[in-house]
Amino acid sequence: MPSYYGLEKRNVSELELVIVGAGAAGLSAAIYASLLNINHILLEAESGGGLVNLAKTVENFPGVTGKRGPEIIQSLIHQLETAGGRLNSFEPAEEFDFSSGENFKVKTGADCYHPKTVIIATGLELLGLREEFGIKDERKYLGKGVSYCAECDGPLFKGKRVMIIGNPFEAFLLKRLCDKVYYLGPVPAEFKAKVPIEVIEANDIEYMEGKIEGLIGDKSLSAVTIDGKILGIEGLFITGKKAGSDIFGKAGLKLDDNGFIIVNRQMETNIDGVYAAGDITGEPWQISKSIGEGAVATLSAFKFLTGQEMRNLGWALQDEWER
Repeated sequence: MPSYYGLEKRNVSELELVIVGAGAAGLSAAIYASLLNINHILLEAESGGGLVNLAKTVENFPGVTGKRGPEIIQSLIHQLETAGGRLNSFEPAEEFDFSSGENFKVKTGADCYHPKTVIIATGLELLGLREEFGIKDERKYLGKGVSYCAECDGPLFKGKRVMIIGNPFEAFLLKRLCDKVYYLGPVPAEFKAKVPIEVIEANDIEYMEGKIEGLIGDKSLSAVTIDGKILGIEGLFITGKKAGSDIFGKAGLKLDDNGFIIVNRQMETNIDGVYAAGDITGEPWQISKSIGEGAVATLSAFKFLTGQEMRNLGWALQDEWER
């Protein structure tokens, strides 16, 4: 680490940063915080990894091919621990107070933290067939025909017959890759005005409505049952997701119409010292995007925390830092 940043001289006992969520974005943010010697805590409601853990094969993360999602997450956790950081698993954040000027409040069931900055990286909540139709074997076919992300897994289904539920824009992507694409309606309310049924059908995507009653296949998905009829497909994309950001809206953060936290290119929210990164900031929902946003969020928090320190090092260095 270059000595002119003064990092080797930083001896901070006060908590500077709380990172909420240990998916790809949160782990990336924590790795950078460890490397920059920022006194931080990484909170995670479960064991870590988020939706990346559901990926059986990852092919859209540059530099990494053929690895399972959990392998990538374990690699990030190992890198975090090597850098001197650690993950507080099974300690979900339950309450936020961003109103105080000096330090914020992040409360969990185990403790109450008062950091100077916060990075929110809580990701998405999935809306699958279990929620909509009560089908219990959805996860049985995960990575064996069922996917939650066409942008992520679409290339694995080149030349195959697939069905998609949810985001019609992802159906257009699949049409460029797959031999046959079915769209199971109705179109969600948030897309109806932008993508009417006529547009879907004009793109050579077969629109249909009905209720999925079951999934069929031995080692992998081979068909679905819809209203008593069997339809042969090799892939089923369930793209229903929600931000799960109500708690942050109540704490004063600005959300967009779909519930995602609004940020700028520095991952800054409308509250100074509070940042957001990864899927919680909206599309595209990609590992590489989450990794990058996590890094940017921590660099922005570092700049916020050490602004006075940087100015004390001289205006020339400050000007260079701000470019």
